[in-house]
Amino acid sequence: MRSVLLVLAGVLAALLAGAGQAAAHASLLGTQPAPSSTLATPPTSVTLNFGEPVQVTPQGIHVLGPDGSTVDDQKAGQVGGRSDTVGVAIKAQGQGTYTVSWHVVSADSHPVSGAFTFSVGHATVAAATATVGSPAVAVLYWIFRVLGYVAFAGLAGSLGFLFLCWPNGSIRKRLIWGSWATLAVATAADAVLQGPYGAGVGLDHAFDGGLLAVTMGIPIGTGLAVRMSLLALTAPVIADAYPFGRRTIAAVLLNGLAATWSISGHDAGAARLPADILHLDAMALWVGGLAVILLAKPPAEAIARFSRLALATVGVLIATGIYQSWQQLGALDTDYARLLAVKVGVVLAILGAAWFSRRWLKTERVRRSVLVESLGALTVLALTAALVTTNPTAPSTTDQGPLAFDTGGPGGKGKLQIGVLPSTVGPNIISVTVTNGAGTRIDVAELNAQLSLPDKGIAPMTVPIRHTGMGMGGYRAGSTELPFAGRWRLAITVRTSDFDETTVVRQIEVT
Repeated sequence: MRSVLLVLAGVLAALLAGAGQAAAHASLLGTQPAPSSTLATPPTSVTLNFGEPVQVTPQGIHVLGPDGSTVDDQKAGQVGGRSDTVGVAIKAQGQGTYTVSWHVVSADSHPVSGAFTFSVGHATVAAATATVGSPAVAVLYWIFRVLGYVAFAGLAGSLGFLFLCWPNGSIRKRLIWGSWATLAVATAADAVLQGPYGAGVGLDHAFDGGLLAVTMGIPIGTGLAVRMSLLALTAPVIADAYPFGRRTIAAVLLNGLAATWSISGHDAGAARLPADILHLDAMALWVGGLAVILLAKPPAEAIARFSRLALATVGVLIATGIYQSWQQLGALDTDYARLLAVKVGVVLAILGAAWFSRRWLKTERVRRSVLVESLGALTVLALTAALVTTNPTAPSTTDQGPLAFDTGGPGGKGKLQIGVLPSTVGPNIISVTVTNGAGTRIDVAELNAQLSLPDKGIAPMTVPIRHTGMGMGGYRAGSTELPFAGRWRLAITVRTSDFDETTVVRQIEVT
């Protein structure tokens, strides 16, 4: 019983990370013209600068004039040879407010979009832009990511079970070849769907050569190409075509396949890449081993060896999972953390089934318990695919009253009183009053704000907010253009010292 409790504690800690990494997407650092600015003369181009390299399609930056007509040349691209800066030439004519909507692909392969306005001469009512993104593409993209994880587990886990737990056994090649073929199909589908997913267009653009070229120019394209090449080299291993060294060759190729998930996102770094590979390996040995027990019906001796192997993989999951959690989980009050909580709940059910499996090791009931484990494992992999596309640092929201904050440092507790007037489409004034725990107005080291509109896929855009100079604790962002009606998220980051800061969010209804 003590070992079961140890396994439970370890897996709960390990699953705070999950198989695969989620990372904050590209952040827009600045634009030219600046958001909500008013220019004396029309500009000839619009540029956007991000905090990391991005890719953009020729139609990825769309600029509408005051009358709603398109004024960009539909030839968006990198500016000045810089991978983190994109732009498009425009033919701005006439005075009024221009609306810029943009859609780029960040280094972690996920689409990021946003919108802002600027005016020439004087402000007018901003033209509306179309919402980007295809639900069908997003659902298919998620499905094939899940299939990719499942297929890798089936391939690596079944070979691992055969080599480590059942040396003289015979696993049906249908399971191994089926996993291999499914992973190949999922890899090809990821390559085809990444372009439309990143550009926010429909399935009719799935075979667009230009979008495929963009995909192959970002890390996920490199990872998918390497994965397909390694799959081709793995085929002779499955066919038992190597006269010697089959296990060593298989281990090298399967670890290479695991690495392709890590290199498909942000730069993993020398320390993180091995952790990602080991985490995926442990997951594959567990899930694939369960599939073998269900489908190949190995003898009790092989199942007992697998049970001991599973305990060893738990140790790997603990070490790599805690490390990944430290790297990724920025706060507990986030959508990412809540999704992890659901995942942990599923794992608790799996561990219960695993406990019964160990008790029923030499009976036929073991396969019934393993079936529950397998269904739970598939659920965990589906949640993992969702976690990969979730920002781990996105703060939670609140709707009414002052927002409490706590930066964690000395004197770091207080409240923000926020006002947005008139909360309608067009120019708005955002005011923030900062008070300490006693209700006294105070100044802070720094106050930053960002606005986003998730319902339209508009990513956070920086709002210039400054001290009013009229008493303690008063901050204001004047003439902030809100081009669309909807439920906006105003994220405010409070910094009280060089090291202590936190972010809180207020939802704003704009009509």
